Amino acid sequence: MAEQAGLSPLRYERKANRATLLCLAENGAERVFSISMGSRSDARGDLNELGAMKRFARENSAPNETTHPATTAPKKDYLAMLKATAPTVPALDPVAFYRACEWLKGQKIVTFASLEALAQDASKHVGATVNETDMKLVMTTLNVQEPALWHEPKDPQAILVRELSTIMKKLGETPSPAFDRLAARLLQA
Repeated sequence: MAEQAGLSPLRYERKANRATLLCLAENGAERVFSISMGSRSDARGDLNELGAMKRFARENSAPNETTHPATTAPKKDYLAMLKATAPTVPALDPVAFYRACEWLKGQKIVTFASLEALAQDASKHVGATVNETDMKLVMTTLNVQEPALWHEPKDPQAILVRELSTIMKKLGETPSPAFDRLAARLLQA
């Protein structure tokens, strides 16, 4: 229900015949919602709660550049939340974006350990702060794919499970259900 309303569920708790769900809106605001646990007699209550979730999501959507502060008055709690959060890095200006594109053309992307490392190195050469979102846009513009290395598991257990699974498949062995569950859990993260 939370995802349908455009919210991110954070914490789920079960109390008697109801469940409480702590949800996070795009702007960082949090609110607890109550949901029934399958009671057909409270179907209208869940629909009302879904409506409340949707309203909360609309009221707490992420600010965009097209919204003008003079035309919309922000709420006091929203302003307090904005002051408490870390400042965001603005998007690259067109000149810095062009420099980042030209710089990326001369790089071997597989030599970078991660997107974060690529963005940090780009910042040094471009002369402006390049965040990961900006770097992804540069890569998309130049049709540069992320190397498979960036998606390799870092956890030693996940690496072992992946390698054992590969060996078992080559030998024609079927892994046990417990091994499959472990592999799914370790390789998903």
